[in-house]
Amino acid sequence: MKQYRITKILNNNVIICTQNDRELVLIGKGIGFNKKPGSPFNDGDLIEKTYVLEQKAQQDHYKALVAQTDDTVIQAIIEAVDIIANATFKIHNPNLVVALTDHITFAYQRLKRSQLITNPFIVETKQLYHEAYHIAEKVIEQLNRKLDVTFPEDEIGFIALHIASNLESFTIYEMKQINRLIQQSRVMIEKSLNITIETESLHYQRFIRHIQFLIRRLNQGEKIHTSQDFETTIKSHYPICYDIASKVTLMLQQALNIPIYRAEVVHLTLHIYHFLDAPRELKYECH
Repeated sequence: MKQYRITKILNNNVIICTQNDRELVLIGKGIGFNKKPGSPFNDGDLIEKTYVLEQKAQQDHYKALVAQTDDTVIQAIIEAVDIIANATFKIHNPNLVVALTDHITFAYQRLKRSQLITNPFIVETKQLYHEAYHIAEKVIEQLNRKLDVTFPEDEIGFIALHIASNLESFTIYEMKQINRLIQQSRVMIEKSLNITIETESLHYQRFIRHIQFLIRRLNQGEKIHTSQDFETTIKSHYPICYDIASKVTLMLQQALNIPIYRAEVVHLTLHIYHFLDAPRELKYECH
């Protein structure tokens, strides 16, 4: 049986212990009841979750969060993490526990004060990270039920980003940046072509995926290629769409401070081409 020594009681359901000079977070219903720091702990039946927070900053932040948060909220967050862990085998990251505890704690406090934050990238998040969004919907349903509140849909998007950052090879900052640039690109295209893009359409899903991987290629220094003849053909057949693609890539280049090659303009032109509803409209707009 594993032997632990209690270093801190955060609440009835969360304690901090050491084992072989490692500090661990032990979570379980009633695990901290009647316990004292410095005493041994060997009641393994009470342990529901064990997290190892390697960085001291993480440990300190998590301790502070749990210490100032109601037990009911912490238990709801623990159950939320369970929903995520059970929904996908791809996630096994203790950092997510800290991130979700931080986010949900303050989101709950804001909700209680009626200080709601609008998520401007809800459409992009839903389309770009569909699996994570679906899991986040279940998380919010559970939180609403457990805490007797009604989180707005915006929170589904925020939670989805945290989940997706563990499924994808992006940080939260990078994902927010990608969402912002996708939205800016869409607005530029809509204004230039005087259209409204259907954000639930397959064309838009393909477009946002294209922008996502374009940004990934740029950040990783990868380069795609296309023939000069193909570029000349696209440019001559669809000059307006090509011009819009050039403006969008220039905006991306300035935002990312990374040079963008002409081949990217060609491929983006084809995506813009598809946003027009019918061949007649396409011929009118892009010739």
